[in-house]
Amino acid sequence: MVLCLLILGLTIFPRPSLGSANIVNPGQVYSYSTMERDIKSLAAKYPGLITYKSLGRTIYGRELWAVQLGRGEAVLSLNGSHHAREWMTTSLLMKMADSYAEAYVQDQKLGNYNVRDLLNNVSIWIVPMVNPDGVTLAQQGTAGLSKSLASTLVGYNGGSSNFKRWKANMQGLDLNRQYPASWNTIRNASPYPSYQNYKGVKPAQAPEIRLMMDFTYTLDPEMTISYHSSGEIVFWNFNTLAANLGRDKKIAADVGLFTGYSLVKPEKNPSGGGYKDWFIQEFKRPGLTIEIGSYAGEGPLPLSAFNNIWAKNKKVGVYAAAVSYDLWLKKQTLEQVGLPMNLFTQSAVFSGTGNSPAIGTQQPQEVYVIARKGNWFQIKYGSGVGWICPAPGTLVVVEAVEATAQLNAQTKLYKYPDLLAPKAGILPPQEVQVKGKYTNWLLVSSLNGTWWIDGTSLTLVEAAHPTAVPQGAEEVNNSAETESNSINEGGAPTGENSNAAESSGVSEETSSAEGSGNVGR
Repeated sequence: MVLCLLILGLTIFPRPSLGSANIVNPGQVYSYSTMERDIKSLAAKYPGLITYKSLGRTIYGRELWAVQLGRGEAVLSLNGSHHAREWMTTSLLMKMADSYAEAYVQDQKLGNYNVRDLLNNVSIWIVPMVNPDGVTLAQQGTAGLSKSLASTLVGYNGGSSNFKRWKANMQGLDLNRQYPASWNTIRNASPYPSYQNYKGVKPAQAPEIRLMMDFTYTLDPEMTISYHSSGEIVFWNFNTLAANLGRDKKIAADVGLFTGYSLVKPEKNPSGGGYKDWFIQEFKRPGLTIEIGSYAGEGPLPLSAFNNIWAKNKKVGVYAAAVSYDLWLKKQTLEQVGLPMNLFTQSAVFSGTGNSPAIGTQQPQEVYVIARKGNWFQIKYGSGVGWICPAPGTLVVVEAVEATAQLNAQTKLYKYPDLLAPKAGILPPQEVQVKGKYTNWLLVSSLNGTWWIDGTSLTLVEAAHPTAVPQGAEEVNNSAETESNSINEGGAPTGENSNAAESSGVSEETSSAEGSGNVGR
């Protein structure tokens, strides 16, 4: 039983227990329509953590769905079901999304990986079914298709109406032989449209491939994993540059340790055309193809194999996310900030960015931010400096506001300006006093304190003469000296800094700060 307490119009409720991840059921033939339903259910269950979009449609009208899990600027890209009969890779990727989201909300670790920290730092973009037409054909046959198309597909399938062995899309194109990576020299290619191995008349002939290539350019990921289903092996090399060999082999070896899969020895003249091949060639970054199951012949893996496959692969996504974050952070440059900002949660303080040792803890208050590198912020700490890596919404520049807003529906209250912040309760429809603003978020005064609400659809009515500074946000000393310290990652500043105030409050100077809405984390 959940007990609710109504105090002066404010509903306060305990945080619900979510139980185990339960949206995705991999113990079934996992179809395109099931995947669509589960994607929408996951986004509804985890707003702010999971979003999705369509990359476009196949010739037969099915969407290529892409799912974003996480909130960071660093990007990891995962995909599955390039080959139709390998649809268990879709089940695996959807199970990852479900389980990782649950671990985030429950603040649980997966092995040694802090899932919440990882997903605050990294966005995992998943295309769980690259070949929805082919998967549907492999699972359901030609039911519902025109006689002419059905006859054509049976011809591509060697005269058989049993499509369980089907790998291609419904044009008879093998999608993992369609990428422009040594396409001209692909070996063992079928000379005509077929259930497998037909590379087409030119690379990127299939719309699915053009969509995947365009999306990959847009994402600019640090690393990719393309899941396939047969062999329990890891491909990691495609004419890889000598400078990258050590890095990429180390990543592949780590995945081999997690999964027990064998690494494939690089070939001098590899046959190309695959997504991993193209990514390594084009981006010069780590790319893997992971074959998840024992050889199953010309057919799908049995459903009974999934639990073992999941046990071997459940840490692969978080490991790859950690690698992606490290690669991304190394590319970031130091930027001067020189602003007081409001820190809303306790934060560990480190001697530098990344995996530097912790040196203490910073309590919630206004802090003076000297510099940033990626999503790390260098702050004045004690008599020196330290680095913090705040979660989204917990370190922001708050603009002082004196206004009112009318709530026309029940409105959730948050402890800081982020959809995944702890909820403080619900306000019924009423007029509220607005004391601060950060992007589309409003700091409002209620009868028991100040809280944040999502003000996207609200209209502010500003007072004629704003005078108040909200409780829980720091007033900035307008005469504060200009920060003159040099930026450094680990050491103390070279000059003296004026002390930041130690109470919390809204910075009145920030309303004129250029780009203040983009400084926060």
